[in-house]
Amino acid sequence: MGRIFRWAVVLVILVMLISGSVAFYTIFFGGKDLVIPPLREMSVLDAVDEAERIGLEVKIEQVDSSIPAGTVLAQWPEPGTKVRRDKNIIIKISRGGNKRAVPDLRGMETAQALKKIQELGFTAGDMVKINDDSRAAGTVIAQNPAVPAVVDDEAKIDLLLSLGPVPKDGRVPVPDLAQRNEADGRELIAQSGLKFGGVEYVSTQNTPGGMIMSTKPKAGAMVRLGDSVKLVVATNQKKPEPKVTPPGSAETPSGTTTVEQQPAQTVQVGPAGPVKTVITPKDPEVAGALGIPTASTSGGVQQEVHPPQQVSGATGTAKIRYQVPPITKPMGLKIEMVDATGTKSLLARDVKGGEYITLDAPFVSESVVTIYLGGEFVWQERYR
Repeated sequence: MGRIFRWAVVLVILVMLISGSVAFYTIFFGGKDLVIPPLREMSVLDAVDEAERIGLEVKIEQVDSSIPAGTVLAQWPEPGTKVRRDKNIIIKISRGGNKRAVPDLRGMETAQALKKIQELGFTAGDMVKINDDSRAAGTVIAQNPAVPAVVDDEAKIDLLLSLGPVPKDGRVPVPDLAQRNEADGRELIAQSGLKFGGVEYVSTQNTPGGMIMSTKPKAGAMVRLGDSVKLVVATNQKKPEPKVTPPGSAETPSGTTTVEQQPAQTVQVGPAGPVKTVITPKDPEVAGALGIPTASTSGGVQQEVHPPQQVSGATGTAKIRYQVPPITKPMGLKIEMVDATGTKSLLARDVKGGEYITLDAPFVSESVVTIYLGGEFVWQERYR
């Protein structure tokens, strides 16, 4: 009996040793014969079939993407990794749909950012303006949704815009407008709390026509809020200065331009400035050369407001958000809307610096909203 018992004990020990050896080999050496295959850009069905064929279990996660639905975007572990059999592998697939990544608009000028938003099929949302010491006026500071969000087509993108540095002792720096076009220069002057002081054209062949060469005062100069800034703009063609010749003159010297005058009209200078009477030439180009404002060029000219047509049923609401830039004294703010029913004055009153204006204005079909501050054009936006 003793001998049989001893042999039984030896047999049990051998079985335990063999089982332990097999388990040790399986854990540390066995099963590492599987290499993760590349599954990116496969369809989800093909990826699952490939993984299960070599003995892997698949876990699927869906994410928003502009890539067609069901396409594998990422996997874990990475291709080429060695794993044990029956190891879980995670693949991320696209939900698809009409979604796309939002563009990175930070650092762009306002006009450039709005153009980018429109080109990609998105819609400009709320625009909030704040002072920022490190960014020039009109520069995009932040956006919502932020990069790298993926959103629906025609989603709204809100912008946080810079008003430039906080005024010190009522003074702000003249923005650097070199190498910008004239329209952008006017807009940035207004956004800096300054006044557009006209254009001085300089004939040159070294700078593209229409490009701003410098400003007066020069960029960086500290000026008071509301001071005028003149643009120095390049022109590649020198035009002769027109001379005014009274109608009915016996002779008109060669090289002069006869300016045909029309009846005097009353011009309102600024939102609350004095009223004066000027003689306005019929030719806007000649009037501009003479420095005489016309109804199409002067934001301070009183314009006729056409009564709205009787069109029932608004089709949308324009959500207007505007923050008045820092100003030393109240200025006149005017907000106008033009839609299928005609021209409407939404707001016309004096405002203070930093005041935040919120308006929800119903419109028919589509509308264009224009903002004037101190008689100068500030902003225009289209709503559909």
